[in-house]
Amino acid sequence: MEPLGYSTNLHPAESVADLCATLTDFAGTARQRLGWERLGVDLRLGSQAIQECAAPEALAQVRETLDRQHLSAHTLNGFPLGHFQAAVVKQSAYTPDWTDPARLGDTIRLINIALALSDAPVVTISTVPGSYRPFGAGHNDPARIAAALGQWCAAAARAHRDGNRTVILALEPEPWCFLENTADVLAFWRGALAEAGVAACAEALDGDRAAAIQAVRRHLGICWDTCHFSLAFADQAVAVAQLRDAQIPIAKVQVSAAPEVHHPRTDIDGIAALRALAEPRFLHQTAARSAAGSVVKVEDLDQLDALLARLPHAQTVRSHFHVPIFREPQESGLSSTIADSLAGLRACLHQHNPHVAVETYTWSILGPSAGDPLAGTVRELAFLRGAVDGLRC
Repeated sequence: MEPLGYSTNLHPAESVADLCATLTDFAGTARQRLGWERLGVDLRLGSQAIQECAAPEALAQVRETLDRQHLSAHTLNGFPLGHFQAAVVKQSAYTPDWTDPARLGDTIRLINIALALSDAPVVTISTVPGSYRPFGAGHNDPARIAAALGQWCAAAARAHRDGNRTVILALEPEPWCFLENTADVLAFWRGALAEAGVAACAEALDGDRAAAIQAVRRHLGICWDTCHFSLAFADQAVAVAQLRDAQIPIAKVQVSAAPEVHHPRTDIDGIAALRALAEPRFLHQTAARSAAGSVVKVEDLDQLDALLARLPHAQTVRSHFHVPIFREPQESGLSSTIADSLAGLRACLHQHNPHVAVETYTWSILGPSAGDPLAGTVRELAFLRGAVDGLRC
């Protein structure tokens, strides 16, 4: 089993030099505080770092830093290719999407980078789940998305043939995205991916359809973010089992939690605390569910009042705002989906063999109650280690 890790998308590191500095100062220090022999890093590489790593000396510098700090980059975060800790990110986190050749180009480059930064027999790369639905039909065309993914699978298959190591691209379902829930994943795998995806892969593999089918099966999977599936109000154990039965691998799990308010009509303090989390950097897609099971959602947290007006008898409200998994939110009235996240993690560990990392990238906007990001990340990793050990018993 590869070591547990944390996602480096919390760092404003776009260049190789900045990335190596954070690996030394933050990740290396975290490993020492934990007393672990090795610490995993869900290593985020944006377009700038990907381009810089085309130079062998830059790629070697990253690998040398990882080895010196006893860090394992067996999984990469290739989701946000732009500056993820910019003053305003919002919808740009999903650009370029899988209808844009720039997404395919950078993600193909990540294949050799992933293989160079880790010696693991299987390495994973998480990515945008196709596109973001508000971008419109052209950007959410299943055939175009599937064809681009098929081309990526062909490149991964050639790398596997040459080096006998496997790179899995893990699409990460997320609220309001082309792939948002299990039903979306199943429909895409059975439909456009099986048709346009395999066809594009076969064309890139000299017309070998059998090799293309094998490549798509081997090199494409899901990144299961427990916070995202909580926003869908999914029974995570059932949803994981559905993917297992469809032979769709969960290659990676990002463990995170969302803030929630129960009985929002009467919990005035809770709603006020949730409303106060609205901020300009990230999108915080927000959803509410009634006792009867109706779900209504809005694109961002500043639309919370409109959401509650649409579902006045909401029983629970949740928002896409990653909060630490080791404790409930400190704000009055708020609780979190930690229990649901652990249920999702348990299901994934029992039915798959995923890479696992915590993903709280919001330390800079959580406010004074969050404390020091380094200390908080260490606490999250220690909590995760205990949780994984307990869930595997």
